[in-house]
Amino acid sequence: MKIAVVGAGISGLRTAMLLEEAGYEVTIFEARNRLGGRLFSIAKSDGVLYEAGGEWIDADHHRVLDLIRYLGSEPNPLGQWPRKLIFRGREASEDVVWTEALEDDLRIEAIAREMARDLHSPISSNHQANDFDQLSVAEFFEQNTVSETGKWWLNAKARLQIGDDLNDASLLGWLLGVKQRADRDGDESGAYRIPGGASDLCEKMASKLQGDREMGCVLKRIRQHNNQTELVFNHGTFTFDKVVLTVPPPALERIVFEPALSVNKRCAVEACRMGRAVKIVWQFEKAWWRDYGWGGGMLCDGPIQSTWDSGLGEAPLLTAYVCGKEASEWVGLGDPIRAGLYELSVLFPEAQLNYVRGWFHEWVFDPFARGGISRLAPGYVTEHMQFIGPNESGIHFAGEHTSSWVGTIEGALESAERVCAEIFEKDQRSL
Repeated sequence: MKIAVVGAGISGLRTAMLLEEAGYEVTIFEARNRLGGRLFSIAKSDGVLYEAGGEWIDADHHRVLDLIRYLGSEPNPLGQWPRKLIFRGREASEDVVWTEALEDDLRIEAIAREMARDLHSPISSNHQANDFDQLSVAEFFEQNTVSETGKWWLNAKARLQIGDDLNDASLLGWLLGVKQRADRDGDESGAYRIPGGASDLCEKMASKLQGDREMGCVLKRIRQHNNQTELVFNHGTFTFDKVVLTVPPPALERIVFEPALSVNKRCAVEACRMGRAVKIVWQFEKAWWRDYGWGGGMLCDGPIQSTWDSGLGEAPLLTAYVCGKEASEWVGLGDPIRAGLYELSVLFPEAQLNYVRGWFHEWVFDPFARGGISRLAPGYVTEHMQFIGPNESGIHFAGEHTSSWVGTIEGALESAERVCAEIFEKDQRSL
């Protein structure tokens, strides 16, 4: 059986690996001229190595950790540096937050855990929780916090997880994450990064494949007839027995399907939003933040939102992550690197004194993703989420947006396992 996998991100690469291991003939098509999709490492000859796309791995993301080990490496553990917190000119540390913020945090955690306790899988089947789905995370925090400091602290943390503004995120979708994290001890979030960079991991995955790889191929049309699926790309037409689409929803919207997808599937694709995100990366002469016993991690109420020590190589690097409406505003600046450096230098003058150069990576208008990670908008979970993943007439759908671990590398790998199980089951039935 000949199978096409469209999209050479980690979901597509893992799908191809699993299919080839089961004896299928697989061809991968990728619109970009590189592997990885929204995983994208930047490497320079002078020791600069960092992630321009996704990078964080939680300690219970076992699919990712096992894959790294299978490919001959060990996950890169992060030192437990508490993040610096800056709100309205006041400073605190993540391990010693302001009293009023801690009280709000504990209250929200208790309420959210109780709300999540009775939710069952899949999350889209919780129709009794439709009220939670219609409510935004921002509204939930507004209703259940007492202090402005606590509300900011909760918003800052959740915004990093969701990758967008919280007024655009479903409370029910956020509660799914609360339920998934219920058994954690506290240090699992962002516990690891990929050694050598995510792009290196994707290259190692591709090296395991025997099938053809077609790069720079943008899928325009899918035609189905006589139990065959014809794929029309900008550089040619190919025919396969089955197809796996691993591209983000905005890319799916641009594909013409003949016959058309079901109404439920089309609505689910259109309703699945992408988080707006940018990264600003600065290289410095030295890691000046470590001289002060600080790990470089920060959450603040200023324009740069959050920072961390992002160097995977020898060069000292800090990355700022901005998401939501403010991310779109950064894209419009003439020199966002210098503008970000100025904002950082207002807080830490050492930044300007040690600055070498910088890079800016925006996912807001990326032509093949139109955002960082998928975002569950209010109303999406109970109305549309159940329709985003299931296959239709020999076409299978993967990607983090189709998983239960939405917005994570773990979710991308989970979706690969699911579509392969679908194909194996259908193939057995046809024998």
